[in-house]
Amino acid sequence: MLRLLLAWFTTMVFAPVWADGVVHLIASEEGGAYREVADAFRAAFASSRQVKTWTLVELDGRQIRALTGENSLLVPIGLKATRAVAEQHGGQAAVLSLMVPRVSVERLNWPAALPRRKVSYVYIDQPARRTLGLVAAVFAQARRVGLMVSGENAEAVRLLQQEAARRHLSLNLEMVARPEDVATALRNLLPESDVLLLIPDSLAIHAGNAQNVLLTTYRYRVPVVGFSQGLSKAGAVVAGYSSPAQIGRQGAAMALRWKPDSGELPPSQHADDFSIAFNNHVARSLGVVLPDLGEVRRKLGADVE
Repeated sequence: MLRLLLAWFTTMVFAPVWADGVVHLIASEEGGAYREVADAFRAAFASSRQVKTWTLVELDGRQIRALTGENSLLVPIGLKATRAVAEQHGGQAAVLSLMVPRVSVERLNWPAALPRRKVSYVYIDQPARRTLGLVAAVFAQARRVGLMVSGENAEAVRLLQQEAARRHLSLNLEMVARPEDVATALRNLLPESDVLLLIPDSLAIHAGNAQNVLLTTYRYRVPVVGFSQGLSKAGAVVAGYSSPAQIGRQGAAMALRWKPDSGELPPSQHADDFSIAFNNHVARSLGVVLPDLGEVRRKLGADVE
C-alpha cells in the first residue's frame, strides 16, 4: 500500500511535466551565479511554454527521473546538476545544460537510448580564437604565451595551438598530472613566458590553488589572463568571461529553438556574448600599460557588464 501511495504522490506532483513544451530549470545550488543564470533565462525566454525552477536539493533520483518524461526540456545549471540529470535520466526528455566547462561535459555518460540531438550545452569557457584574441589585444608585444593544464584539456590545447600558430604566437605548454605538480610547472613555465593563460582545469587551476598560482606569477612578474571575473579581482591582469546573465540569455535563445516533437536542440556552443575585466592595480604593480578597455571591448565585440 505504501508503495502505491508513493507512486500516486509522485505522479500527482510531477503530472505537469507531461504537458507539451514544459521547461524545467534545475540549479546546482541556491542563489549566486545559478540564480543569475535562471533569472536571465526566464527574462529572455519569451514563450508561452511553462517554465518551472528547481534547486538540486529539492529533487531526489526518483523525481529527476520523473522529470525526464516525453516533450519536456530539462535545463540543468552548473556541472553538479548536469551530472545528476545524466545519472538519473530515464526517459526521452531533451537536456540543455548551462554554465559547464567543455572538458567536463565530454566525460558525462548519457543513456545510450537518448539521441545525442537531444543533449546540448552552453559552455562556461571561451573559444580559442576569443581567448588568444584577448591576449593579442591587451599584450600586443607578447609572443610567448604560457599554458598550464592537465591531460583533461587535450582538445583545448590542440585548438589553442592551432590558433596560436595562426597568430604567430609561441604556446609554451606545461602538463600537470597531480595537484602537487603545479608549483614545479610554474617554475618551469614562467621564466619562458611573456604572459600566462589560465583556462578551466580541475587539476591545474581551481578554487583551492588559485591564490597561490596568482602569487607565484606576481613574484615572477608575469601577467595573467584569466577566465572569470573572480580571477581578475584576485590578481589576473585581464579576464575574458561570459557572465551568468550572458550564459542565461544564450540558453534561452537555444531553448526557443528546441523542437518538442522531436526533442532536437541546437548544437552545443560558447556564449556569443562575453565580458572583459581589467585589474588596473596589479597591472600598475607589474609595470603593464593597459590599452583602453572600451577599445578592447569594441575590437573583440565584448559586452560591458
